[in-house]
Amino acid sequence: MKKIFHYGGNIAEAVIALFLYGILQDFYFFPKQIKQRYHLPLSIQEFATALVTVAVIWFIFWMYKKQLQSVNDWGFNERPHWSARRIMIFIAGFILITVLGGIMLQLVSQGKTVSTNQRNLDQLSKQSGKLFEIMVCFVAPACEEVIFRGMFFNTFFTKATRFNKWAGILVSGFLFAYMHDPGFTKFIYVYWVLGCVLGWVYMSTKDLRYSMLTHMCYNSLGFVHMMTLL
Repeated sequence: MKKIFHYGGNIAEAVIALFLYGILQDFYFFPKQIKQRYHLPLSIQEFATALVTVAVIWFIFWMYKKQLQSVNDWGFNERPHWSARRIMIFIAGFILITVLGGIMLQLVSQGKTVSTNQRNLDQLSKQSGKLFEIMVCFVAPACEEVIFRGMFFNTFFTKATRFNKWAGILVSGFLFAYMHDPGFTKFIYVYWVLGCVLGWVYMSTKDLRYSMLTHMCYNSLGFVHMMTLL
């Protein structure tokens, strides 16, 4: 019965987190529709967006920490949060995700095609304005790391074993890939590699702050590259 409550409760919280993340994306990706729907002045809309962002990120991170109070064999999120070793892992993770992601992208696309997810993002960038940059570079990595790394391992791979570490990295990476490419195109392998590297950073540092930083830096690098092509 305890396991049923553990799985059921954690899965329900992950679903809630995904739902709230979806609402948050609407504020950033469809600002004109939000303005028309609620008849908000620009200043009020910007304040509402900032307030909802803080509230959603705080709430899903609170749910994540609450899960750790129940089961935390890995020692996730323990103080001190910052150390030279973890910073080196973050740097190694950023190099890995950049190099491996680039290699896999070249292999599957041969420099000629882009993923459906990327095409959708390119379209959204045209209607979102500066909010698009904030979502892609900062908000999305924060939310996705809590859901796909933090809540995932807290639910399905709670025992601190070597098998669980690597199996969890692979499975969480695949879940991350599927959410970015539900059509199972060839680009799912690219997102799988990215997700696995982020999972490795999280499991090596035992702290979401570092996988968030890796994710943010990678997305920011991609955004800078995209801007240089315009």
